[in-house]
Amino acid sequence: MGDINKNKKSNAEKFIVIYNELDRYMRKCLDEDDRIGHTDLVKRMTKRNKTFAKNKDDLMLFARLRNSIIHNPYNREIDPIAEPHDKILDKYKEIRDKVLNPPIALDSIAVKGKNIYSVTVDEFAFDVMNIMRDNNYTHVPVIDGDFIIGVFSESTVFSYMVANEGSPINRDTKIKEFEEFIPLDRHVSEFFSFVHKDTLVVEIEEIFQRKFNGKKRLSVIFITETGRVKEKILGLITPWDVAAK
Repeated sequence: MGDINKNKKSNAEKFIVIYNELDRYMRKCLDEDDRIGHTDLVKRMTKRNKTFAKNKDDLMLFARLRNSIIHNPYNREIDPIAEPHDKILDKYKEIRDKVLNPPIALDSIAVKGKNIYSVTVDEFAFDVMNIMRDNNYTHVPVIDGDFIIGVFSESTVFSYMVANEGSPINRDTKIKEFEEFIPLDRHVSEFFSFVHKDTLVVEIEEIFQRKFNGKKRLSVIFITETGRVKEKILGLITPWDVAAK
Protein backbone atom coordinates (compact mmCIF):
# COMPACT_ATOMS: atom_id res chain seq x y z
CA MET A 1 0.00 0.00 0.00
CA GLY A 2 1.36 3.40 -0.95
CA ASP A 3 1.83 6.29 1.44
CA ILE A 4 -1.60 7.90 1.83
CA ASN A 5 0.09 11.22 2.66
CA LYS A 6 2.27 11.26 -0.47
CA ASN A 7 -0.04 13.64 -2.32
CA LYS A 8 -0.94 15.76 0.69
CA LYS A 9 0.55 19.22 0.44
CA SER A 10 2.70 20.48 3.27
CA ASN A 11 2.11 23.87 4.87
CA ALA A 12 5.15 25.16 3.03
CA GLU A 13 3.67 24.14 -0.33
CA LYS A 14 0.29 25.70 0.54
CA PHE A 15 2.09 28.84 1.68
CA ILE A 16 3.92 29.16 -1.64
CA VAL A 17 0.64 28.72 -3.55
CA ILE A 18 -0.89 31.67 -1.68
CA TYR A 19 2.22 33.76 -2.24
CA ASN A 20 2.05 33.07 -5.97
CA GLU A 21 -1.67 33.91 -6.12
CA LEU A 22 -1.09 37.28 -4.48
CA ASP A 23 1.97 37.90 -6.64
CA ARG A 24 0.00 37.30 -9.85
CA TYR A 25 -2.84 39.51 -8.58
CA MET A 26 -0.49 42.40 -7.82
CA ARG A 27 1.34 42.16 -11.12
CA LYS A 28 -1.96 42.19 -12.99
CA CYS A 29 -3.28 45.18 -10.99
CA LEU A 30 -0.07 47.15 -11.40
CA ASP A 31 0.69 45.92 -14.93
CA GLU A 32 4.19 44.85 -13.91
CA ASP A 33 6.41 42.00 -15.06
CA ASP A 34 8.90 39.87 -13.14
CA ARG A 35 11.52 42.60 -13.00
CA ILE A 36 9.75 44.14 -10.00
CA GLY A 37 10.18 42.33 -6.69
CA HIS A 38 7.28 41.02 -4.60
CA THR A 39 7.92 43.33 -1.64
CA ASP A 40 8.03 46.36 -3.93
CA LEU A 41 4.66 45.31 -5.31
CA VAL A 42 3.27 45.05 -1.76
CA LYS A 43 4.50 48.57 -0.95
CA ARG A 44 2.83 49.96 -4.07
CA MET A 45 -0.41 48.09 -3.43
CA THR A 46 -0.70 49.61 0.04
CA LYS A 47 -1.34 52.96 -1.65
CA ARG A 48 -4.35 51.68 -3.58
CA ASN A 49 -5.77 48.73 -1.64
CA LYS A 50 -6.93 48.95 1.98
CA THR A 51 -6.39 45.26 2.68
CA PHE A 52 -2.74 45.53 1.63
CA ALA A 53 -2.33 48.68 3.70
CA LYS A 54 -3.83 47.04 6.78
CA ASN A 55 -1.72 43.88 6.43
CA LYS A 56 1.50 45.35 5.08
CA ASP A 57 3.72 44.17 7.95
CA ASP A 58 2.44 40.59 7.74
CA LEU A 59 2.78 40.51 3.96
CA MET A 60 6.37 41.73 4.14
CA LEU A 61 7.14 39.12 6.81
CA PHE A 62 5.51 36.36 4.77
CA ALA A 63 7.52 37.40 1.71
CA ARG A 64 10.75 36.91 3.68
CA LEU A 65 9.51 33.54 4.91
CA ARG A 66 8.74 32.50 1.35
CA ASN A 67 12.25 33.45 0.26
CA SER A 68 13.70 31.32 3.05
CA ILE A 69 11.63 28.34 1.91
CA ILE A 70 12.42 28.74 -1.79
CA HIS A 71 16.08 29.69 -1.53
CA ASN A 72 17.05 26.78 0.68
CA PRO A 73 20.79 25.99 0.67
CA TYR A 74 20.12 22.72 2.50
CA ASN A 75 17.42 21.37 0.21
CA ARG A 76 19.26 18.10 -0.33
CA GLU A 77 19.10 17.36 3.38
CA ILE A 78 16.22 19.46 4.69
CA ASP A 79 13.24 20.33 2.53
CA PRO A 80 11.45 22.51 3.35
CA ILE A 81 13.86 24.41 5.57
CA ALA A 82 10.86 26.01 7.32
CA GLU A 83 7.30 24.78 7.74
CA PRO A 84 4.82 27.64 8.39
CA HIS A 85 2.66 27.19 11.48
CA ASP A 86 -1.06 26.54 10.89
CA LYS A 87 -1.92 29.95 12.32
CA ILE A 88 0.44 31.68 9.89
CA LEU A 89 -1.07 29.75 7.00
CA ASP A 90 -4.59 30.66 8.17
CA LYS A 91 -3.63 34.34 8.38
CA TYR A 92 -2.16 34.25 4.87
CA LYS A 93 -5.32 32.57 3.55
CA GLU A 94 -7.45 35.22 5.24
CA ILE A 95 -5.50 38.03 3.58
CA ARG A 96 -5.58 36.22 0.21
CA ASP A 97 -9.34 35.74 0.42
CA LYS A 98 -9.95 39.39 1.35
CA VAL A 99 -7.85 40.48 -1.61
CA LEU A 100 -9.22 38.11 -4.23
CA ASN A 101 -12.80 37.99 -2.89
CA PRO A 102 -13.27 41.02 -0.61
CA PRO A 103 -16.30 40.57 1.68
CA ILE A 104 -19.24 42.92 1.18
CA ALA A 105 -20.48 44.45 4.43
CA LEU A 106 -24.15 43.80 3.72
CA ASP A 107 -23.48 40.09 3.26
CA SER A 108 -21.18 39.61 6.21
CA ILE A 109 -21.29 41.99 9.19
CA ALA A 110 -24.43 44.10 8.71
CA VAL A 111 -27.74 43.59 10.44
CA LYS A 112 -29.94 43.05 7.40
CA GLY A 113 -33.15 44.95 6.76
CA LYS A 114 -35.55 42.16 7.73
CA ASN A 115 -33.80 41.82 11.11
CA ILE A 116 -33.62 45.54 11.92
CA TYR A 117 -35.85 46.67 14.75
CA SER A 118 -37.50 49.89 13.58
CA VAL A 119 -40.43 51.94 14.82
CA THR A 120 -42.89 54.59 13.70
CA VAL A 121 -43.69 57.84 15.48
CA ASP A 122 -46.96 56.36 16.74
CA GLU A 123 -45.35 53.74 18.97
CA PHE A 124 -44.99 54.18 22.71
CA ALA A 125 -41.53 55.27 23.78
CA PHE A 126 -41.61 53.24 26.99
CA ASP A 127 -42.26 50.02 25.06
CA VAL A 128 -39.49 50.84 22.60
CA MET A 129 -37.04 51.52 25.44
CA ASN A 130 -37.89 48.21 27.08
CA ILE A 131 -37.20 46.34 23.85
CA MET A 132 -33.92 48.24 23.45
CA ARG A 133 -32.89 47.26 26.97
CA ASP A 134 -33.85 43.60 26.60
CA ASN A 135 -32.02 43.23 23.27
CA ASN A 136 -29.06 45.57 23.85
CA TYR A 137 -30.16 47.83 21.01
CA THR A 138 -28.50 51.22 21.13
CA HIS A 139 -30.17 52.85 18.11
CA VAL A 140 -33.58 52.31 16.57
CA PRO A 141 -34.43 53.70 13.13
CA VAL A 142 -37.66 55.67 13.03
CA ILE A 143 -39.35 55.09 9.69
CA ASP A 144 -42.17 56.51 7.65
CA GLY A 145 -43.19 53.90 5.12
CA ASP A 146 -39.96 52.46 3.71
CA PHE A 147 -37.77 55.44 4.54
CA ILE A 148 -35.87 56.47 7.62
CA ILE A 149 -36.81 59.83 9.12
CA GLY A 150 -34.69 59.64 12.24
CA VAL A 151 -33.11 57.56 14.97
CA PHE A 152 -34.28 56.96 18.52
CA SER A 153 -31.34 56.52 20.92
CA GLU A 154 -29.98 57.38 24.34
CA SER A 155 -28.90 60.69 22.86
CA THR A 156 -32.50 61.36 21.83
CA VAL A 157 -33.80 60.69 25.34
CA PHE A 158 -31.08 62.83 26.91
CA SER A 159 -31.86 65.79 24.63
CA TYR A 160 -35.58 65.41 25.33
CA MET A 161 -35.04 65.36 29.09
CA VAL A 162 -32.82 68.44 29.02
CA ALA A 163 -35.24 70.38 26.81
CA ASN A 164 -38.19 69.46 29.04
CA GLU A 165 -36.35 70.12 32.31
CA GLY A 166 -36.40 66.50 33.39
CA SER A 167 -40.06 65.81 32.64
CA PRO A 168 -40.61 62.04 32.98
CA ILE A 169 -41.40 59.72 30.11
CA ASN A 170 -44.63 57.92 30.94
CA ARG A 171 -46.63 55.08 29.45
CA ASP A 172 -48.52 57.43 27.13
CA THR A 173 -45.45 59.14 25.67
CA LYS A 174 -45.08 58.30 21.99
CA ILE A 175 -42.05 58.53 19.75
CA LYS A 176 -43.62 61.56 18.05
CA GLU A 177 -42.96 63.49 21.30
CA PHE A 178 -39.27 63.26 20.39
CA GLU A 179 -39.74 64.57 16.84
CA GLU A 180 -37.52 67.57 17.56
CA PHE A 181 -34.61 65.30 18.41
CA ILE A 182 -34.91 62.17 16.25
CA PRO A 183 -33.99 63.64 12.81
CA LEU A 184 -30.59 62.42 11.63
CA ASP A 185 -29.05 65.88 11.80
CA ARG A 186 -30.45 66.83 15.22
CA HIS A 187 -28.47 64.47 17.43
CA VAL A 188 -26.21 66.59 19.59
CA SER A 189 -23.48 64.02 20.26
CA GLU A 190 -23.63 61.60 17.32
CA PHE A 191 -24.03 61.39 13.57
CA PHE A 192 -24.90 58.74 10.98
CA SER A 193 -23.46 57.74 7.61
CA PHE A 194 -25.00 56.09 4.55
CA VAL A 195 -23.21 53.78 2.10
CA HIS A 196 -24.24 51.81 -0.97
CA LYS A 197 -25.06 48.11 -0.92
CA ASP A 198 -21.72 46.96 -2.40
CA THR A 199 -19.54 48.68 0.18
CA LEU A 200 -16.76 46.39 1.38
CA VAL A 201 -16.06 45.48 5.00
CA VAL A 202 -12.62 47.05 4.80
CA GLU A 203 -14.21 50.32 3.67
CA ILE A 204 -16.64 50.21 6.61
CA GLU A 205 -13.70 49.72 8.97
CA GLU A 206 -12.01 52.76 7.48
CA ILE A 207 -15.15 54.89 7.89
CA PHE A 208 -15.40 53.97 11.56
CA GLN A 209 -11.73 54.81 12.03
CA ARG A 210 -12.67 58.36 11.08
CA LYS A 211 -15.39 58.13 13.69
CA PHE A 212 -15.61 61.77 14.74
CA ASN A 213 -17.13 64.74 12.96
CA GLY A 214 -16.25 67.69 15.12
CA LYS A 215 -17.43 66.69 18.59
CA LYS A 216 -19.92 64.14 17.28
CA ARG A 217 -19.16 60.42 17.07
CA LEU A 218 -20.26 58.06 14.31
CA SER A 219 -22.84 55.71 15.82
CA VAL A 220 -24.41 53.84 12.90
CA ILE A 221 -23.72 53.28 9.21
CA PHE A 222 -26.86 52.62 7.20
CA ILE A 223 -26.79 50.69 3.94
CA THR A 224 -29.13 51.62 1.11
CA GLU A 225 -29.20 50.80 -2.60
CA THR A 226 -26.99 53.70 -3.70
CA GLY A 227 -26.06 55.26 -0.36
CA ARG A 228 -28.76 57.90 -0.41
CA VAL A 229 -30.87 58.72 2.64
CA LYS A 230 -34.18 58.60 0.79
CA GLU A 231 -33.95 54.89 0.04
CA LYS A 232 -35.07 51.76 1.84
CA ILE A 233 -32.66 50.61 4.55
CA LEU A 234 -31.04 47.34 3.49
CA GLY A 235 -28.81 47.01 6.53
CA LEU A 236 -27.11 48.78 9.40
CA ILE A 237 -23.74 48.48 11.07
CA THR A 238 -22.57 49.69 14.46
CA PRO A 239 -19.01 49.74 15.82
CA TRP A 240 -19.95 46.63 17.81
CA ASP A 241 -20.71 44.73 14.60
CA VAL A 242 -17.24 45.55 13.26
CA ALA A 243 -15.53 44.62 16.53
CA ALA A 244 -17.39 41.30 16.69
CA LYS A 245 -16.52 40.11 13.18
